[in-house]
Amino acid sequence: MSEREKKLLRTIAEAVPQMSDFNKGYLLGMGEAMVNQKKGGNENERNNNDSRNTTAG
Repeated sequence: MSEREKKLLRTIAEAVPQMSDFNKGYLLGMGEAMVNQKKGGNENERNNNDSRNTTAG
């Protein structure tokens, strides 16, 4: 882990206890969205595309 990443984590760790529950949820959602984006896209988009691409037998 780089020094920049370590500093980022320390800063977040100090800020989280002072955040409201709403802001904690927002931060969590942003982090999860970034992870999903890095993994190749939004899971909901893939699920929607899968359901549209199925054909009735």
